[in-house]
Amino acid sequence: MTKRMFVVMSLVIITSVLLSACGAKAITPVATPMKVCMVTDSGGIGDKSFNDLTWSGVERGVAEFSVEGNYIQSAQPTDFAPNLTACKDSGAKLIICVGFMMTDDCKKAATDNPDIYYAGVDMAGFNLPNFRGVTAKMEENSYLAGYLAAGMTTTGKVGWYVGIMGPAVQIFGDGYYYGVQKYNEVHGTTVAVIGYDANNPGNATATGSWIDADKGRSVGQSQMDEGVDIILPVNGGVGSATAAVMQEKGFGYIFGVDQDWTLTYPQYSAQILASLLKKIDVHVYDAVKRVSTDTWEGGDFVLTLANDGATLAYNPAVAVPDALKAEIADLQAKIISGEIKIPAPKPIQ
Repeated sequence: MTKRMFVVMSLVIITSVLLSACGAKAITPVATPMKVCMVTDSGGIGDKSFNDLTWSGVERGVAEFSVEGNYIQSAQPTDFAPNLTACKDSGAKLIICVGFMMTDDCKKAATDNPDIYYAGVDMAGFNLPNFRGVTAKMEENSYLAGYLAAGMTTTGKVGWYVGIMGPAVQIFGDGYYYGVQKYNEVHGTTVAVIGYDANNPGNATATGSWIDADKGRSVGQSQMDEGVDIILPVNGGVGSATAAVMQEKGFGYIFGVDQDWTLTYPQYSAQILASLLKKIDVHVYDAVKRVSTDTWEGGDFVLTLANDGATLAYNPAVAVPDALKAEIADLQAKIISGEIKIPAPKPIQ
């Protein structure tokens, strides 16, 4: 032991003895709370859809594990990469990427920063130990929605549109389309789907925006002019503008997406037939919990009808015939058992 080391150790021992003799307590450093940082897609916080649902999962984790949570808003896709970098620079231990349009940027960030945990919303399959993704079999509850729409339409035409087309939203269209076809098969009807054909997904009706409410009004108006009286808009909060058009016209039903729209848009309750729930907040909370409790595992969380992660929630204010509900319950059981298999998505061209 060197003379310097001996002196330092002696001072430490003497200080401890003096503190003990005086009844003083040694100072314990205050632990810095773990930081969780979320990067929104262009819809941003307040969209009453994907971003809000994701943030609620973060908030639950903050409340239960005393972590520090914050978010950075993205106005456009070019914001994704710098916002992810800003999260890293803030000292975040867990970064949450929201929306399939952020997939490439999130994967690069997770690859470049193996010591930081990442959770993706609407993205999966990275095969990185520091990444947890989530997928949802939204074709399952969309299938039920399509059957319900076909059973409730009075015009024989039901509509569908999307913000920006991609695999994560294509499955909504597929399920809806095939659910309508199933109803036609069972009941001998010819209900048509306006805005989506599972055999030609690249020709789907799209607004081109996740935030422009005027697009929701114009597309909703256009489809209703074609005779559509029930619409499934896979377009975040933009779909509520279609509900507003229906309210003004005094007819028509809309499906809520991601959250229960009777709660997020109660002013349009009379126009909401049902909501297709995508409970991504469960996945986000689980990611926060895993980092906080040191139980992290890479991989993907899958939301389904079977685990109640992707469900169809009826609006109790709308009268749906019991016989139709019974048919839909039977379809749900057959989807869960595997008796009904929804065709695989066709390539988007």
